[in-house]
Amino acid sequence: MARQERSERTMERLVMAAADQFASQGFVKASLADVSRSAGVTKGALFFHFSTKDELADAVLARAQDVLETMVEELCEAEPIFLQVVVDLTHALNRLLRDDAFVMASVRITRERVNGRPAPLDFYPLWLSRLWRLLDHARRNGELGRSVADASARTMVTAAVSGVETLTWTRVSRKETEKWLSDLWELVLPLLRVEGTGRTVRTVAPLAHAPSLEERC
Repeated sequence: MARQERSERTMERLVMAAADQFASQGFVKASLADVSRSAGVTKGALFFHFSTKDELADAVLARAQDVLETMVEELCEAEPIFLQVVVDLTHALNRLLRDDAFVMASVRITRERVNGRPAPLDFYPLWLSRLWRLLDHARRNGELGRSVADASARTMVTAAVSGVETLTWTRVSRKETEKWLSDLWELVLPLLRVEGTGRTVRTVAPLAHAPSLEERC
């Protein structure tokens, strides 16, 4: 048991170190030697757990998925309106791309790794598929206008994700990006949602501590 616990701790240090290295140096530039040195483990220990840099990158992408799913769960606990969750998740992305090493690393892995077709856990497929699923929930919940095509709603979400990631990549400040997002949602939400239902959707970033509700996504 003690050996297994040590092995798990070593793997955790390696994955965290890889996220930091990929986020700061990029997937191409960061080496396995950099990761092992940052984690404080030998190269032998690294290769025991991960035989290639791609395997290590996959582990980082899986952790980025955990971050996303945890965020979605928390937002769904706080909001019964799925369109609000979509808006809040794009604001959360603005924060995560600056504060969370796993999400930051997932962008650089996706941008720099040439592996043929995009993998499901790459940054864009992961985030877009999750947001599109929330739009499906919004459709079933009667939040999207009947004249709004599913493809149009997905295009809007894709534009929001791409815009946040691009603004972050070009070092636009978090505050400026938040304002851009709020203005974007202010413009397009009237085109997406059903009017006259009494359901208001906030376009600005959510408060840090929102009240918890029972409904989940």
